Amino acid sequence: MRRKMMVYLVVILLVVGAVAVAATPKIVAVTASPQFCNMCHVMNDQYETWFMTGVHRTIKCVDCHLPNDQIINHFIWKGIDGTKDLIFFHTGLFEEPIEISNRNKKFIKANCIRCHDGVVSMIETDGQECWSCHRRINHKAAIFNSQQN
Repeated sequence: MRRKMMVYLVVILLVVGAVAVAATPKIVAVTASPQFCNMCHVMNDQYETWFMTGVHRTIKCVDCHLPNDQIINHFIWKGIDGTKDLIFFHTGLFEEPIEISNRNKKFIKANCIRCHDGVVSMIETDGQECWSCHRRINHKAAIFNSQQN
């Protein structure tokens, strides 16, 4: 009887493991899409600004908002931020309008520099936030936002 239970347990674990491995690429792709990020109503203005302005419209939210220096670092922060956002949204612990964290600002700046290295290498970036000058990319275009900032 005990051996039979162990066989069932192993089979169940193998099936669950196989499903998890097979589904992982699909889950990663879905959760990286801007449409997924916009599932929470607090992201509507940010999504509309990204979608309507055309600036960076060909890249995904995770390309800017998560570290992209190493794949492990990317997925660790994707899990941390995704879990935090899920909890905050479903418990109502967020403030509106939402604001970006200082940690995430560092990720975004590093990604700006990574993608625009040729141009950025000619200017001083210490103490500067890219979106201070490049206002069209900061999701606060007043013509698209319902909340004036």
